[in-house]
Amino acid sequence: MDHDSDLPGASRTSSESPTEKGGGSVPAVTMVLFLIGCAVLVAAAALITELPGWADRWGQIPVFLVFFLVMAIGGQWFWTGVDVLIAAFRRQGR
Repeated sequence: MDHDSDLPGASRTSSESPTEKGGGSVPAVTMVLFLIGCAVLVAAAALITELPGWADRWGQIPVFLVFFLVMAIGGQWFWTGVDVLIAAFRRQGR
């Protein structure tokens, strides 16, 4: 299954690789999202000890849902960047 068209800023044909658009470079938008995703995941890990206090204040279900949503979005951005970086390294190895 090809998910290249799901990448942010993807306006290429299905035969192009994720790195082909920029002449072998990684798209800047993808790298920015990768870095933001890393920051979100690190921040979530650093703040995980705050979850019980937030759950007492706002309720367990809303806190769980927001935490899950933030982790899912951060993880998606992280893995999108990882996929593009791996494709760029493989392309350079040829």
